[in-house]
Amino acid sequence: MVSEHIGHFFSVCRDAVARTLLRVGLRPNHMTVLGMLFTVAAGVAVASGREYWRPMAIGFLFGAGACDILDGAMATLGNLTTRFGAILDSVSDRVGDAALFVGAAFYYTLHPDTPTEPANLTLAVLAALGLVWAFLTSYLRARAAAEGAMAHGGFWQRGERVVTLLLGIGFLHLATAVWILGIFPIATVAHRLWRTWRTCPQADGRTGTPPGDDEPRGLLGVLLFRWRRGTIPFDIQAGTTVALLVFLDVPPIDPLRRLLEWVVGA
Repeated sequence: MVSEHIGHFFSVCRDAVARTLLRVGLRPNHMTVLGMLFTVAAGVAVASGREYWRPMAIGFLFGAGACDILDGAMATLGNLTTRFGAILDSVSDRVGDAALFVGAAFYYTLHPDTPTEPANLTLAVLAALGLVWAFLTSYLRARAAAEGAMAHGGFWQRGERVVTLLLGIGFLHLATAVWILGIFPIATVAHRLWRTWRTCPQADGRTGTPPGDDEPRGLLGVLLFRWRRGTIPFDIQAGTTVALLVFLDVPPIDPLRRLLEWVVGA
């Protein structure tokens, strides 16, 4: 599969860089904190809305992505995996999610498309929803694991969300990225909730779903996207998302504001 070949190439490069960083005395937790700071800086750059915000945000996100990739590799290669490191990594990811989505919400609240237009309420709310789905996706996995169940999987994991924002910023289609992340990740939340429901009986010691039969099937499997990374459906979904972010420029519509104005006017 395309994603498998790309993943193998990057894993070789990642491990070589990780070994170099370990030799100069850096540790996984250093990279985790640095990645969090980069992501927060990217969120601030997005919120600023100034002419230089786009290259700054892209640069910070690339730096954060590199740190996020390297900290795990350094922990594995250097035999430095710790419980605190895992907790710090999770906290840093949540701070980064908050910074990016809050930054997008601030951008559409403080910087309307034209001086005569009010802030785009729809895009601000969609950015807030994107943050909700991001937090629920992570929370479901952690909460299920604490109860002995399973809730991983789904398309819209953190890597896919960050890349979507990165491409949206890079191609000046941030509104497209916000629409995508404000709506579609609910499928991943539902997917993980489904898996939790199916595997909780096993954790309770009751007869439940046989191992390997905890994924949604049929039409539900399509709607909740049951396929994993490295499969053809995943590559198709990823390619479609990239094409939308590159070629689709969503117009600055604000249906939520129009709806509220109609309700108030009625």
